Amino acid sequence: MRARYSALFFKKDLQEHLEEIKVYLKEGIKVFWFGSPSDIEALRERFGVFVKDFFLQLFDITEVEGVELYSPNIIIDGLGITDDERKSELFYWAEKNIPAFNAAQYRVEHCLSDANIVVKASAGTGKTTVMIDRILYLMHTVPNLLMSEIYMITFTNEATNQMNARLQEMLLKKYSLTKNKRYLSWLEQQSQMHISTIDSLAYDLFRKFGTGVGFGRDIAIRPLEKDRKDLIKDILSDKLSDQKTITSQIGITYPEAGKLIDDYWKELTRKGYTITEVLRKDWGDSNSEPVIAGLQKVIQAVLHDFEERYRQLKLDENTISINDLFFDFGHYLLDERLKCDGLDMKYLFVDEFQDTDSTQIRTFARLVKNVGAKLFVVGDVKQSIYAFKGATAEAFDILDDEMDGKLQYFSLRNNYRTCANIMRIMEKYFFAWSYEGLLGYEEPVRPFNREPGTVQMDYIEKKDTIPRQTMEVINCALDDLELEVRSGKKKVTEKTKVAVLVRGNKKASEIAELCRTHGKTVVLNSDRPFFLSRAVRDFYAMISSFIFPDHPIYTYNYLMTPYAIYDGIISTSEMERLHGDKKALNEYLNKFTYKKTHYQKEFRLRPVLAVVKEIVENEEIIQRYIAMDKVHMQGEGWTEAKRNRQALIDAKSYQVNLDKLMDMIQQRMEGEFATLYDLYVYLSLMIATNREEMEPDLDMENDYTSVYIMTVHKSKGLEFDTVILPAMNNGLIPREDTNILVDDKKVAWCYLRNVSGKMTSAWYDELRKEEIQKGIEEETRMLYVAMTRAVNRLVLLVNNWDMYESWSSLIRRVGLINE
Repeated sequence: MRARYSALFFKKDLQEHLEEIKVYLKEGIKVFWFGSPSDIEALRERFGVFVKDFFLQLFDITEVEGVELYSPNIIIDGLGITDDERKSELFYWAEKNIPAFNAAQYRVEHCLSDANIVVKASAGTGKTTVMIDRILYLMHTVPNLLMSEIYMITFTNEATNQMNARLQEMLLKKYSLTKNKRYLSWLEQQSQMHISTIDSLAYDLFRKFGTGVGFGRDIAIRPLEKDRKDLIKDILSDKLSDQKTITSQIGITYPEAGKLIDDYWKELTRKGYTITEVLRKDWGDSNSEPVIAGLQKVIQAVLHDFEERYRQLKLDENTISINDLFFDFGHYLLDERLKCDGLDMKYLFVDEFQDTDSTQIRTFARLVKNVGAKLFVVGDVKQSIYAFKGATAEAFDILDDEMDGKLQYFSLRNNYRTCANIMRIMEKYFFAWSYEGLLGYEEPVRPFNREPGTVQMDYIEKKDTIPRQTMEVINCALDDLELEVRSGKKKVTEKTKVAVLVRGNKKASEIAELCRTHGKTVVLNSDRPFFLSRAVRDFYAMISSFIFPDHPIYTYNYLMTPYAIYDGIISTSEMERLHGDKKALNEYLNKFTYKKTHYQKEFRLRPVLAVVKEIVENEEIIQRYIAMDKVHMQGEGWTEAKRNRQALIDAKSYQVNLDKLMDMIQQRMEGEFATLYDLYVYLSLMIATNREEMEPDLDMENDYTSVYIMTVHKSKGLEFDTVILPAMNNGLIPREDTNILVDDKKVAWCYLRNVSGKMTSAWYDELRKEEIQKGIEEETRMLYVAMTRAVNRLVLLVNNWDMYESWSSLIRRVGLINE
């Protein structure tokens, strides 16, 4: 039997199989060899390039316990390791006694092609590798399978790009080593493979199959924030009596009620609930307080009418918002109103499965059932840290129910990231938290990084020493890393960085400012709203100045951006002297706007998008931004070299934001936004309302001298030479806020008013306790994610005064360990 994907040789005679191995490798077939040191040396010498890229994997078994009990064997394409007793026993022995052989990964990639697979992959265990290997196994073994019939869902554009790049790299390696033209063919097909975010997939499927529910094939994506809020207000007005004051009926004002109901709707849909299923649950009896009972009835009544009318609004206008895409697609599919007959999907891969909500999970299951595809999901519930987006730590249990238990489970335990001694220290904390029921850490990993790592844990005794201690550990880490790089002890890779990880945006900005004032260059990646970024605001100021050329404030704002070119200095004292005289201010400011005249004419004569592109591409905006940025740099220790470096970092961040903005405008200007005013209105709305879209991540290649500061959410999926956790006093208990809570049977809500306290429904206290427990568990998972980003060095600054549960208290309960 000839191999199609891999051949595993155990205790076989090398000379007998040498030519066969050569043929296999040249065909792109992966080879596993279990033999003697002399065999391994001979194979390494002859096929070293294949060994380097792991297409030939070699294992010395001469002194492995029990090897003499097993006869020579060959396993082709993984066949027989589950249903052949002899091969099964051999494989189990190899899994137990040869740690370097990643038996779990082998099982996953060689699983039969008709299996639905769940892979539980702890941090650093190579989930991306196993996904790519599984795809290659399918392409080698499933007759006539096309890359375009394999779909993969990722949760960020960065992850999509990374997966595409990794798969292309693997195919290029295969072709480079084998010169087999099928890999060139697959490389060409790979561009047609559906690797996309969950929203992009939903949009593609809506365009193909949305006619079944009433959408046109040219369905558009546009913001519906204003439409949604106006609709809620209209329905709310109908539900309130004209005979009584609004506050006497519901205890709050009309604008407050409109915002409250909109907030509740957003929270429910973000977590995957339809209004219909929420209204069927028990909301509790609020008759003891007439105002609360009145408000609850109004909330229910408005939500009931809103769901159907909002759905019809989208159908009538043949449009949908980006935030509604997968939610609407999923429920149309689950309600059997939308069919995907004829979809060319044979396999659906889902990355970061623990980040999915219940609607998404049920949709994946229904989709693969309907089209006859097979499912492959990979994730780690210990890294489920997106509850605010509806992610659930019960993701795998929900999937099992939806797939009727027809899933094959695998667990990846080989950790290739973190130094073994650091991993063993971290596991003392992970198992302790698991024992408390806060973290599902069930079994230890097997660390393969044998480099000696460093763990440093220091107490912070007083709040006023936090800045000093923070800078001390950052300075020390940067100095040590730079010394190791310059001495040749470490090679510079994408992970050769010092990363400071914190819980939220505010703390990230504080530490970034602290580092800058001490002369450290900083790369800041936090969860900052994209439409509030400097690049977007500058662009908006430029567009506004063309819309309102006679308003001095818009002209002044434009002149403060890198889009403006002028000589001289704009004097604020001179402007103050004019005492708000609009005509005089215009005359003064227009002296600096001579460059605008050309574009004012161009906007009247040419398509808006063409003129905007010309402004962005031809006006040396980034160069002027750098010059402006350097002027504002303050603090000690700023050499000219550091100033230049920081300016380049800031400029790259500005550029990636500007590129993203132009891409978004390009998509929208194809249809609706045909005029400059339309563009202005779109930007005004997004800046005022859109807090969902985040700035893209920034990475500075080979920069090991800057401090990378980011939130834990941004760090997910990344790894760093050194990880520092300097701010560990964030509380584990989620802050009480205006929200709506849902469990299997009940619904509760809270409205937190600024002045007059809070209003709560009947089941609120009960469901709040559940929310607190889930919040503590998620914060523990957050700390797990942060710690497991470290490769060689982990530094924790632990507060010693907190009187409440925090990351610090989680560490203190186990004790501080230094190594």
